[in-house]
Amino acid sequence: MTRRVPTERMDWEKPSERFLAYLDRLAAACIARAPGEVDKLLRMRLSSHLPRAILDEMEFFRRARAENLRAPLKLMRYVHQMRQLASAPPDTTQLPLELREREVAPPMNETRRRTPTRRPEPSD
Repeated sequence: MTRRVPTERMDWEKPSERFLAYLDRLAAACIARAPGEVDKLLRMRLSSHLPRAILDEMEFFRRARAENLRAPLKLMRYVHQMRQLASAPPDTTQLPLELREREVAPPMNETRRRTPTRRPEPSD
C-alpha cells in the first residue's frame, strides 16, 4: 500500500513554485531533445494543468527526431506568462461589493395562505 502525498490545490490566480519548477523541467527536456524525459513529465499529474496547445506541442517534441531544429515556442511563452503571474502583485483593481440586508417578509401561516380566487362566470 502506497501512501499518497497530499497535493496542493492549483491557484488559478497565481501559479505555485512547484508548477513553475515543473514547467522549467519540461522546457529543459524539450530543448535537450530528451523524448524519454518529456514523456515522463507528461505522465505526471501536473500535466493536466497545461493548455491543449502546449500538450500538442509537447507531443510533437516527444515524437520528433534529433535533427529537428524547432524550438518549443508555445511552451516558452507559457512559462514566461506563468512567471509574470507569479511575480505580479495582488490585484487590487476590483471594487468591493457592499452587501446590504434586505427586508424579507416573515413566512405565512398555513391558515393565512392565499387560496386561488375564482372569477365569477359571466351570465348570459
